[in-house]
Amino acid sequence: MDADLGLSPSDGDPGTIDYAPTYRVVDLFCGAGGLSLGFSMTGRFAPVLGCDIMPEATSTFQANHAKYGNSPATILGDIREVTQEQLLNALGKHAAPESDLIDCLIGGPPCEGFSQNRSLNSGGQKKGVRASRIHRFIDDPRNYLFKWFLSIADLLKPRVILIENVPALLRHKDGKTLDEVFSTLSALGYTATARVLNAADFGVPQMRRRAFLLAQRTDDLKTYGTKLQFPEPTHRPYKLVHESLAERTDWLPSDSGYWPTVWEAIGDLPPPTKDDDYDHTETTYPPAPLSGLRAMLRNPDGTVPYNHIARPLGKSGLARVKSLLPGQTAKELPEKLKPRSFYHYSYCRLSWEEPARTITKFAYYVGSGMYAHPTEDRGITMREAARLQTYPDSYAFEAKNIRELSALIGNSVPPLLAKQIGRQIARYLDDLLHHKLSRSARPTFRLQKTDAVLKRMEADEWLSDGQSSHQMELNISSNE
Repeated sequence: MDADLGLSPSDGDPGTIDYAPTYRVVDLFCGAGGLSLGFSMTGRFAPVLGCDIMPEATSTFQANHAKYGNSPATILGDIREVTQEQLLNALGKHAAPESDLIDCLIGGPPCEGFSQNRSLNSGGQKKGVRASRIHRFIDDPRNYLFKWFLSIADLLKPRVILIENVPALLRHKDGKTLDEVFSTLSALGYTATARVLNAADFGVPQMRRRAFLLAQRTDDLKTYGTKLQFPEPTHRPYKLVHESLAERTDWLPSDSGYWPTVWEAIGDLPPPTKDDDYDHTETTYPPAPLSGLRAMLRNPDGTVPYNHIARPLGKSGLARVKSLLPGQTAKELPEKLKPRSFYHYSYCRLSWEEPARTITKFAYYVGSGMYAHPTEDRGITMREAARLQTYPDSYAFEAKNIRELSALIGNSVPPLLAKQIGRQIARYLDDLLHHKLSRSARPTFRLQKTDAVLKRMEADEWLSDGQSSHQMELNISSNE
């Protein structure tokens, strides 16, 4: 995008430079758009294209990004069948793959083949009542969709590449899969790093661990010396968690830098309905104290969101949910109610005073995990699941049935986590912009001025008790 920003050394016209650029993003395997939504929430990115094999995903992606002032193109289909011509036509303005078409290529290739999320008693060699963790899907073709992802990276040549997947990717085939990804990126001219991030560490009310790969152009790293970094955690676990906090309606810890709780995420919603066939504009949120998270989640117009529907549980599911208290796990089910195979958190209730466990595409089914309401004898609604993923209530999911809806929500990257990663990437791209400014443009910009008080402190003018032996140690770097 250098030509667009007027950054060529020979270009001396500062009027062509955008000093607050909006960076362009292509989202592959876009799903409902949680990853690109988080980038958009920074105010610095515009999704220009989304690609997915599910029609309900591309329609959800396109319709909701339009609410944020973007009009991204979409490609519906298998990434392995997407042609270069389709991509370039969808991007529109650019005709040659040699151009800098986009700034960021992001996406989460399907992770079923890497995942170890299997029931305790299914598959593999039996050991008592449990099964050994056998990599039954070690050669699953879904594990290699990243190859097509990287081929598109080679075509578009973005400044930054972000890949999201399950943590098991990092150790798949004893690390050989990750080595293959890194070596392929290196051959394409990128330097990459990987890290597992916990969504709760970034203000998401969910203990969701995911692997992320960040890659930058090697030439940019060598030329400018600026390394693309992962964001540092903004929240941490609370050390005084106690069951009594479940009764505290004013306990909203995220504003204090602690992991947000299930109560903070969904406790201000009204009772769920049996269907959506009523006038939402006449129903408002009940009075409740607001934290920053709640304020972000609520509809700005105050109307109650769609998809907040309680579905009745079957007889056996209801009996199992009713028999478990918050904090209990499936192994504590009475023997007469234990199914032959189950997950550790099957039929378990969420705890008001803690974050949720991982929300998956099976969140609609209480037998698949900790998806039962903390106190009511029901599963969580899809709107509650969306809130635990930090989707705003204004975000509408276009799906024909509950399974499609749950998949759209559960397969997403939580937007608040994506926002923190996007902020870090925006800073990196801003640094590149700064480094690449032409000489003729430099006189037209300045760094923000330092406050006068800080200037005096930087000059070591403030002493403690007037004694030099107790002089304050001031480690403040100048912004000028």
